[in-house]
Amino acid sequence: MIDTKTRGVDASVFADLKDGKPFAFEVNGQTLTAIGTLELGGGFSADGTLFVSDQTFLRFFGKRSSGAPNHVLLKVADGVSPQVVAERLRSILPAASVQVNTLAEYKAADLAYQSLERPTGIIFGFGVLIGIIVGIVIVYQVLSTDVADHLKEFATFKAMGYEHRFFLGIVLEEAGILAVFGFIPGFILSMGLYAGLSAVTSLPVYMDGTRPFMVFFGTLAA
Repeated sequence: MIDTKTRGVDASVFADLKDGKPFAFEVNGQTLTAIGTLELGGGFSADGTLFVSDQTFLRFFGKRSSGAPNHVLLKVADGVSPQVVAERLRSILPAASVQVNTLAEYKAADLAYQSLERPTGIIFGFGVLIGIIVGIVIVYQVLSTDVADHLKEFATFKAMGYEHRFFLGIVLEEAGILAVFGFIPGFILSMGLYAGLSAVTSLPVYMDGTRPFMVFFGTLAA
């Protein structure tokens, strides 16, 4: 089975395959025939995905053993907790050579690996950090310039007897306005960038439901 969303391949190539006709192609000098399709798309580690039988896999990786798979997927019965099954398997299987994870745990581990160990994730992390620092500097500079432009007005209020907390409240109020009204166009622009990046590169990037709230409250806190 071949991934019809493979990066860099025109989807029209798989038109006959979708109509039920076999599709022959070459991999490392060997001919394969696809008989079905799936839609996954490329990722950070590969441009696409192939699903093959164990014998076909061993044709390409002769040093691998059919008795030593990388992953074994288990489907639990309805009403049975995957976490309970995982705990029971951990107590039976040797921890030194076998890792047992639920689907959620595996996703979390892979996300941590891609984010903290892979070069791409580290680069994105530094990009986020630099973006936060630049945003704080820009907001601070805007506030500083605005306060400097109204020093005479502030001095007048000070002479009239207004306390220091009054001026602090004005600055905090303006910072809140900048954060709120700056977040709205930034969120809209980000959604467009996410959609464009996903369409051009076929990378699995998207805006989840919690990220906008984290950014918004982080902006207010900063």
